[in-house]
Amino acid sequence: MKYDKDNQQYGLMFGKSKLFFIKTGAAGSIYEYKNKYLELASKIQNERGYAVAVSANPVGSPLNLQEELEKISTYLIDIKEIILIGISRGRLLVLQQGYLNTRVSRILAINWHKTKKGLINFSGAKVQVVFGQYDPSVDYSDLIERLEVLETDGSSQIISKADHNFKGKLDTFKKLVMQFVLED
Repeated sequence: MKYDKDNQQYGLMFGKSKLFFIKTGAAGSIYEYKNKYLELASKIQNERGYAVAVSANPVGSPLNLQEELEKISTYLIDIKEIILIGISRGRLLVLQQGYLNTRVSRILAINWHKTKKGLINFSGAKVQVVFGQYDPSVDYSDLIERLEVLETDGSSQIISKADHNFKGKLDTFKKLVMQFVLED
């Protein structure tokens, strides 16, 4: 995986036609707990051949999804479709701003809350929101199905015995992301 050697803000794996953009949680690095994001990126690239970018989320960093996607697009000029995966603070970014990019077709948001506007305005094919059972945001899980104004397929899922970081449930976390990847 190529990465920005100065501050390791991005990890990038080249691929064809689709970009899977993974935005980490607050203060998250491209490596994160047990290299879970890099392992996912490798699995997506190896099994599907798609491009994958993992974007860190340093403390105090601006939240500008369009700017990030533009930076990555300078390396990936043939990408026709973008699939966003956001975790915690990263999910906030992809849900609040994902609908602004017409190439975004699907969003997987993990440990979601505080972003009804993004869900309502997203017109891609699917939004899936995932919660850890012990994450503080789990109380918002039923709101997804109650948003009747959604123009897209929206669903939520709670992962049993999982905390905010999915410690002890990393295999379940990775499996869930790969199921989302393979849905196309």
